[in-house]
Amino acid sequence: MAPTIVRPLDPDRVRTRRWKATATDLPTVVEQLRRLDLELRQHDVPGQEHPHPRNSVLNLVITARERQRVETCDRLVDRLSTTHPMRAIVLHLGSSEGVETLDATIVAQAHRLLSGFPVQRQQVLLEVRGAAVDHLASLVEPLLIPDIPTFLWWSGQELDHEALREVMDFSDVLVVDSAYLMSPVEGLLNLTALTGGGLGVADLRWGRMRPWRDAIGQVFAPSERLRLLAGLDEITCEAAGTGPSSRAAAALLAGWAAAALGWRITGTRSAGDSATEALAQADDGRQVRVTLRSVPSQNVEAGELIAVGLSGRAEDGRFEMAMERDRGGGDHARLSITLGAGTVHQRLVLPALEESDLLLHVLWASRQDPVFESALSGASVLLESLR
Repeated sequence: MAPTIVRPLDPDRVRTRRWKATATDLPTVVEQLRRLDLELRQHDVPGQEHPHPRNSVLNLVITARERQRVETCDRLVDRLSTTHPMRAIVLHLGSSEGVETLDATIVAQAHRLLSGFPVQRQQVLLEVRGAAVDHLASLVEPLLIPDIPTFLWWSGQELDHEALREVMDFSDVLVVDSAYLMSPVEGLLNLTALTGGGLGVADLRWGRMRPWRDAIGQVFAPSERLRLLAGLDEITCEAAGTGPSSRAAAALLAGWAAAALGWRITGTRSAGDSATEALAQADDGRQVRVTLRSVPSQNVEAGELIAVGLSGRAEDGRFEMAMERDRGGGDHARLSITLGAGTVHQRLVLPALEESDLLLHVLWASRQDPVFESALSGASVLLESLR
């Protein structure tokens, strides 16, 4: 996945309408959103002609508790709307205690195209305090455009069962970033519990792991190497940090391999605070050793993958694949492939992906990602052991 290039539109091509109020109520917000929408759609339209169309292809709901996070999400939506016309609803969640208040800001934009000024972006910022914080569905549902998919990006640091019940009332896809969660292991297990139903789940961290998955897949892609998969007997995944929670991404990568190759995790044990060991059984009865390890690092973000190794036995001896990122924090990794007496070395670029790149990929994809869901299922026993 390469970084996405999104060019900002010339300000002369954009019409913008704004409305802002403090201590307001939801019916007023709905009415003002409708008014701004009509104002933009009917601008410059002769009397009997149809208004400009609304181009929205999705609803994007974003939750955040920190002001800085809200401002970051606001800029991100502005950037994404040039390629994904949308209605975005950003919820700045305050304390659920005290007096219930609602402040609102609406921004509506239409971009000039050859056929006129279709509405590309409608963004509603709701600053919520009081009991309504615990009842998000009642706030969000009246603001959604019907008959298009709704993505909920839960950008907060906590993801609990109460929140998930609210999510299922109005969302088609739940998006999280497990790297940002205070309890990434619990967050991934909560996502696992949601798979198999009508709700799609996505994790921005899964997108960051794509270069690792691609490299492993490409090692075994040549037809003459496919046979090696049947001889794999060991996989090791290392992640930056200390403690079990830092190994969540490592567990997810091992779960991806297990699901793809038909392995079943049969047992786990702690090997101190820095490692988790497990055994998996392949369909042919072969035992596979799985090791998840935490490695302290000053240059790599906690939880990020540092190294992956796979090894096994073939007719002509042992084989091994090892991929290790630059420990100094550089944007590359070293890949080595050993087959028999020969070793091949490669240098792979690990692209720096912004949140907008990762979210854009989720919005481009289908509502459900069967590969990610199978990885969650394959990792569930490993994740349980990290609790």
